[in-house]
Amino acid sequence: MILTKVLPLFLYPLGLAISLLLIGVLLAKFEFRRLAAWIVAAALIVLWICSTPIFARWALASLERQYPPRMIAETPEADVAIVLGGAVGQPLPPRVSSDLSDAADRVLHAARLYRAGKVKRILITAGNLPWLSAVKPEAELIQELLIEWGVPEGAIEIAGASRNTYENALEARDIWSKERFSSGLLVTSAAHMPRAMAVFRHAGVPVVASTTDVHVVGKFPVFPFGLLPDVGALGTTTEAIKEWLGYWAYRARGYL
Repeated sequence: MILTKVLPLFLYPLGLAISLLLIGVLLAKFEFRRLAAWIVAAALIVLWICSTPIFARWALASLERQYPPRMIAETPEADVAIVLGGAVGQPLPPRVSSDLSDAADRVLHAARLYRAGKVKRILITAGNLPWLSAVKPEAELIQELLIEWGVPEGAIEIAGASRNTYENALEARDIWSKERFSSGLLVTSAAHMPRAMAVFRHAGVPVVASTTDVHVVGKFPVFPFGLLPDVGALGTTTEAIKEWLGYWAYRARGYL
């Protein structure tokens, strides 16, 4: 678990650029100045490209367009909506309540599905990473939020032991069999949906995508602003690379 979370940090744009810069400094110290210059230039090019809005939008859109969102009215009915974690932060001091992350749309979307009569139950599968401080499993925090938004407690099932998407699918499969669900909607962010759908189907959970939390909207930035570096774009590119790395890592391990 730690290796799969730590090693990719050196493949994300910022980590890769820093690593290349350090290699360049070491090579220069040992008199390999020309090679060092090329490596430093490569680091700057990687950082620049990955920080441009045009590249960032293209990278994330390659994931988000695979499962486009649908209006609630056009969403098929199902027995259960399965909501994945990563949406709510812990109420650690000085916070006095849970914190809604960028992915909190997942929780709101599930509540809307229930209130529209599209699902009869909501299943939350979301635990915590073992090295992070936590008050309670994220699934319980999401449950509290759903109740606050009008979903009856009796309509909510929680599974709070899973730490990643693969374990989400295994937890959901166990409850799916126990409750004898026959149909389900998978609720997660648009960029995460391709990996999540592949994992759940491989685990034998026949869900239909119910996408939310779409980030790539509107037209591409006007030239030349789309080619100028932007810290927000760097974060978007990193998110896209994280999902692609996760997808291929899961494929290599036989999870999808």
